[in-house]
Amino acid sequence: GWEVNGTHIPLELVEKPEPVVKPGYVKIKTLAGGLCHSDVSALEHESWMPSFNIPVIMGHEVAGEIIEFGEGTENQGFKIGDVVAVCPTTSKDGTVNGYTLDGGYGRMSIHPIETLVKVPDGVSAAQAAASTDAGMTSYHAVVVTGGVKAGMKVGIIGVGGLGQVAVRIAV
Repeated sequence: GWEVNGTHIPLELVEKPEPVVKPGYVKIKTLAGGLCHSDVSALEHESWMPSFNIPVIMGHEVAGEIIEFGEGTENQGFKIGDVVAVCPTTSKDGTVNGYTLDGGYGRMSIHPIETLVKVPDGVSAAQAAASTDAGMTSYHAVVVTGGVKAGMKVGIIGVGGLGQVAVRIAV
């Protein structure tokens, strides 16, 4: 996987042993990973480094196929072979994929089961990976912070990538 070792240091392609799944976690085989502005920023701005557990394989926008369940994760609505996206937020145990836990720039990774979302049929792994951070960020802005509810009139200022997702959520 592509590992970050600090600011102003190019990512390094490294070989690590296959991750060992632990209780509460699921192992996925990476199918797609997105490149986020924060990934690029972390490589250029020292202020990002406290967020990382260096060295770590980057990639918090990831979708993959479930290949193994850790203890306590069976029978929670997922099965081996399901394609899932990983929510790029801090999990209950304080980990964040691609920051404190090896992420989607590797072939395989482990994630707390509560961070997984089943990818609907017809949505590619690439679309799912790209929508993880954009979807979560836009949803939080529109629904959680903005309080948008059915029947409200909404204005979205700035309709770039995140703004387009926000418009679709608002609709």
